[in-house]
Amino acid sequence: MTNSKTGTLQTLSGRPVHPDVPHLCREFGRGQLDRRSFLRTLAWLGVTAASASAFAGALPGPASAQDAAAQPKPGGELRFGCAIQEITDPAVSNWIEASNLYRNSLEFLTYVDADNITHPYLAKSWTPSDDLKVWDIELDERAKWSNGDAFTPEDVIFNVERWIAPDSQSSNKTAFAAVEKVEKTGDHALRITLSRGVVSLAEQLYAYTCPMLHRDFVKSGGDWPKNPIGTGPYALTGYEVGRQAVFEKRADYWGTPALLDKLHYIDVGTDITTQIAALAGGQIDVIYRAAITDTDLIKRLPNVTLLSADPAQTLVMRMQVDQKPFDDIRVRRAVQLAADNAQMLQVAYRGEGTVADNFHVAPTQPDYFALPPMGRDVAQAKALLAEAGHPDGIDLELTLGNTQGKWEQDTAQVLQQNLAEAGIRLQLNVLPASQYWPVWNKVPFGLTYWAHRPLGVMTLDLAYRSGGAWNETNFASPEFDAALDKAMAIVDPKERAVAMQDVEQILRDAAVMVQPYWPKRFSACSNRVKNFPLHPSDYFRMDGVWLA
Repeated sequence: MTNSKTGTLQTLSGRPVHPDVPHLCREFGRGQLDRRSFLRTLAWLGVTAASASAFAGALPGPASAQDAAAQPKPGGELRFGCAIQEITDPAVSNWIEASNLYRNSLEFLTYVDADNITHPYLAKSWTPSDDLKVWDIELDERAKWSNGDAFTPEDVIFNVERWIAPDSQSSNKTAFAAVEKVEKTGDHALRITLSRGVVSLAEQLYAYTCPMLHRDFVKSGGDWPKNPIGTGPYALTGYEVGRQAVFEKRADYWGTPALLDKLHYIDVGTDITTQIAALAGGQIDVIYRAAITDTDLIKRLPNVTLLSADPAQTLVMRMQVDQKPFDDIRVRRAVQLAADNAQMLQVAYRGEGTVADNFHVAPTQPDYFALPPMGRDVAQAKALLAEAGHPDGIDLELTLGNTQGKWEQDTAQVLQQNLAEAGIRLQLNVLPASQYWPVWNKVPFGLTYWAHRPLGVMTLDLAYRSGGAWNETNFASPEFDAALDKAMAIVDPKERAVAMQDVEQILRDAAVMVQPYWPKRFSACSNRVKNFPLHPSDYFRMDGVWLA
């Protein structure tokens, strides 16, 4: 907030701000820092969004002007077409789609909106130390579980300690590997101590694997749908894998009541055409995802709105560096050099996106550093293969599962044609999505969809850090890890982007992947649905959604 006497910014708890805040304010005032980067960085450091916005000028919300002018109408049932997958322990979820089910009943310590600005949620404030290693968190004393228990520091401690436990199977084990200790400091307060500075800790707490589970979750069987205790605005009242999930509005919710009375998630199958037909026929109100090939049809449908966004989502054709023949960097570099990333975007995704350059940080992410373009070089690819002992070319197999749609396979087919020019004979092993996910991190050469993360460092920490939970390439580089640690501890977005030059260069030079492009994200909903922004992370809070 802003101190009424001095006019200076304060943290969410009214404590003195982090010492970098005045510097960031000066940079913003000089036009050296864009408004969104300014707001999100101050939010990480515990400054209220209202105080930061007052300084920066209001940042437009995700809802349209028409929606903002309309009066929200409470009541009604919204029908959401999506896969209804098996959920037991939300902390080990591999599917974002599943998280949008339990998100209605389980809440997070923080909330990141569609503009990637972090806000209080179950945590009403946080204050990091100057070195970003100690984070003091104040919980909202109003928060209560649906069974009547108060939400306490013990709940947070239970969750964080589970995430980082030696036997943890959650990706949080990597994302929160810097956590050394989490301790209670008051009836509604706790402290998280880190081994190294992590500026984005508050934002990371909204990752889809980080909902707060009741402290007795394991004692109660460790199966959330069977014992769906939550602090959220909706209660789970029905769950059938492959069929439906039903949530009903809680009359005893501790916070601002939700607008809709009921949320009905319906599994209408994985075929996008079937989902669009259900939307057009009025059987459902929202679909989770649309394919690029369906956008023309959606635009022609009456009473249906096409939604689009530019998230940092991507495909990665990654090679495991400890598996033959990819243990030879010359083979990996030959694959990279033979790939035509621009052609893959143009042919497989109609050019609706941005060409990437094989280091998995997007131009839309504030920590992006623009490396010199790598360029395609088929002759060099052939020379590297010959040097590696494959003068007549090489046979490779790429495994994929079309987990997000057939555009994955379309992309792989363009790569197949690209590699053929260099003498690389690529066979495509196309599996059903349900068969691909169990092996996505086991096959030597696989095509994997990676969802949006607000920062490049967050993705790289999960995907390429030595021993990381989701390190599907088995890449291990102390030099990379150290460079990433350095970038993750820098507050100033401009300085962090400069530090990312080394991180990105090390990763690209290691040639662990072909990362061709950043595709646009598409979805669709009925015109009746209001205040439903297409969140870049596909994290959909439904408590503010209403039906006209």
